Amino acid sequence: SSRHWGPIYVKLTEAGFMQLFYEKGLEKPFREFKLEVNHEISDPKLQNYDENGRIHTVRIDRVAYREKRKYQPMPLVTHTGEREQVVKLGTTDYSDFVSIISSIRDTLFKLPATVDLSTVHQNYIEEEITVDVKDEFCGILAKGDNHILHHSVITHIHVLSFLSGMVDCRLGLNDVFIKGNEVVSRHDIMPTTTTKWVRLHECEFHGSVDEDVFHRSRMVVFTPLDACRFELMRFRTVFSENSLPFTLRTVACVRGAEVELQSWLVMSSGFSSNRDSLSQVPCENVTIRHPVPAEWVNYFRRDSVL
Repeated sequence: SSRHWGPIYVKLTEAGFMQLFYEKGLEKPFREFKLEVNHEISDPKLQNYDENGRIHTVRIDRVAYREKRKYQPMPLVTHTGEREQVVKLGTTDYSDFVSIISSIRDTLFKLPATVDLSTVHQNYIEEEITVDVKDEFCGILAKGDNHILHHSVITHIHVLSFLSGMVDCRLGLNDVFIKGNEVVSRHDIMPTTTTKWVRLHECEFHGSVDEDVFHRSRMVVFTPLDACRFELMRFRTVFSENSLPFTLRTVACVRGAEVELQSWLVMSSGFSSNRDSLSQVPCENVTIRHPVPAEWVNYFRRDSVL
């Protein structure tokens, strides 16, 4: 393959344009494109780079969601996305990697809520709306007792909808400000109640949300983008647990020219989701990063011989 990694300088403008330069300081980029509502950022990956290590990579894809009907073995309607890569970026500096991902997400989040007039009268065979809620936790622990010195919890809510026409949607949260004033629709088969309330801080909204309604009623009212996955809102909360779901214990032992590095994941019995064996959620895709000198990278490689 003729594809290879090359050094470039990336700039993200306030107008939402991503500019790629051969080096920092040049006036004219060799490529420029505007981030759009149908762009999505992929999950981060770690790929082979060269003999000295690996590279952190991420893609920006243009995604077109469509409704498809399948007839085998029985009639079935699905909503699937077709991805087209716009650009792929990579860096060996993890701090830069996290920074560029955060900047791209912020830019996509702040894009105006435009309406595609060609799809206003779109009629779907099966209407569907998906709400994806993810908590992003970042914390600094004290040495020894693993006490949390500093933490940040940001909740991101994404929406993907396939609804006929332009409709308003309403989303209710377990917001402590509505505790005791919950409204249950008479059409609900099972009343929705909760005993776990959260206090929302620094709420930010997508352009499709009516912020005035939220501040009056704490109800998120929005007109979703058609067939487009977008971030609806984000907010901060306080970490309410007394302990983390698991902690990491690492021991390094140096014997002459040999360095032995061992790590153990220790599950916490005090974490709420670990107490009940029936409601336990498995930890998946756990990645442990050990910063090591570049000269040590080859010592961590394993060469297989066929």
